[in-house]
Amino acid sequence: MIWDCGYVELTNGEKKLIKFLKGKGYVDSEDIFKNIERNEASSSISWLKEKKLVNVSEHPVKYYVIGPEGKRVLEKGLPEENLLKYYNQGINILSELEKVMGDDLRYGLAQILRLGGKVVDGKIVIDDDSKLSKSIEKIKDILSRAKDGQIDENDAEIVKSRKGFLNEKVRMVRSIRLTEEAERISDDELIETNEINQITPDVIDKFNDEIKLRPYNVNMYAPRYLPGKIHPLSEFINQVREVMLQMGFSELKGEIVESAFWDMDILFIPQNHPAREMQDTFYVKGEAELDRNMVNKIRDVHERGISGSKGWQYDWSEKEASKMLLRTHTTVNTIRYLVEHPNEKCKIFSVEKIFRRENVDSRHLAEFTQVEGVIAGEGVTFGTLMKTLKEFYNRIGITEIWFKPSYFPYTEPSLEIHGKFMGKEMELGGAGMFRPEVLKPWGIRYNVAAWGLGLERLLMLVLNLEDIRDIYRNDLSFLRERKILKNIF
Repeated sequence: MIWDCGYVELTNGEKKLIKFLKGKGYVDSEDIFKNIERNEASSSISWLKEKKLVNVSEHPVKYYVIGPEGKRVLEKGLPEENLLKYYNQGINILSELEKVMGDDLRYGLAQILRLGGKVVDGKIVIDDDSKLSKSIEKIKDILSRAKDGQIDENDAEIVKSRKGFLNEKVRMVRSIRLTEEAERISDDELIETNEINQITPDVIDKFNDEIKLRPYNVNMYAPRYLPGKIHPLSEFINQVREVMLQMGFSELKGEIVESAFWDMDILFIPQNHPAREMQDTFYVKGEAELDRNMVNKIRDVHERGISGSKGWQYDWSEKEASKMLLRTHTTVNTIRYLVEHPNEKCKIFSVEKIFRRENVDSRHLAEFTQVEGVIAGEGVTFGTLMKTLKEFYNRIGITEIWFKPSYFPYTEPSLEIHGKFMGKEMELGGAGMFRPEVLKPWGIRYNVAAWGLGLERLLMLVLNLEDIRDIYRNDLSFLRERKILKNIF
């Protein structure tokens, strides 16, 4: 027999389901699952629906499960059950019962009065407790079955008026029926065969014309697959890190909490600089123990200068330098390395978090990721710096850049880097040559060129975000739906 449904082959699972449904009209899916394994049946229902061989009807069904009060009375006893127990022990005066039963007394008493009991002169009187005992037994049986959701509407009517005994819920029930087309499929066409639904090396090795492969329709709808992904900021950082490594730089890592001495003083940042204010820097409790020899050198540099400079002409405070803070830049990693390796030529970089007291808005965060690159060596000049900057920014996809003069306390000359990224102009970072006041106290032999940039603003353009805070929100849909950044440079 030939049937016109657009498909000429059925899987064994689909054949099994058609044979089960033949001539039965609509059948609840739960009844199908009792006869055919659930996963196999669910898959067959979905495919047969796509093949227009079954009709699927969904309708809501109300059901009941035990509620919190129902669980309590099953464990502690129904109010009327406990009241009857005390009554049989000889306690029948309401005032005495209230002492042992509390609020449960009025609930138990209501049931006893409904089932034939009465109150006479402040005492409970029960002439026949058989009716009450049967009611207690019936309610406890219903609640016990409600724990597994095994009660019907008639059972629920008996107890659902009692607050908290039951919770009403709704589930969607599917009913499945064969279409007329499927009903006409002959029994011969529903004979199950030895089919293979998964290709393995063994199957490939032994394949012949007698082996039947399960048919696949590559045009059928399939649900979206959303695999786990690296957070976009981490992915972006890794790509920038890879660029730096390719350019011959070595990576430095440092500590989040630093002393003001290493974060600012050693970089010739004056102690009255605005960045030192509480409004601009996160200070933490505690004081650093400073090296006495280093303290003396920094005091001289700040107060009197070095190599012809006049310093800042103020009384430098060791106490101020001892304050602890969250690092405000990754240059603290750089200067520590240079001080420890004064005679070494180097190309080093950091990609780490820094912290500043910014007013958080769509363009500013109190913490962000800074990339810093440093070159120290013979013949390193301002021209070397600009050439390296062009190469770096070209490698991360910014081919149009330009420089503007600028000022930073620890570099001279200094510049700002501007560029066009993904069609938008923006300030990219700052750069300059370390001043003698930063290098000479430690005998650092070579000129040092350095630059730094923040990553989050670049990432905003890559992800087409209007708010920088979106990068850090715990939004799973953002993470699942976003494109992978691979090979964006």
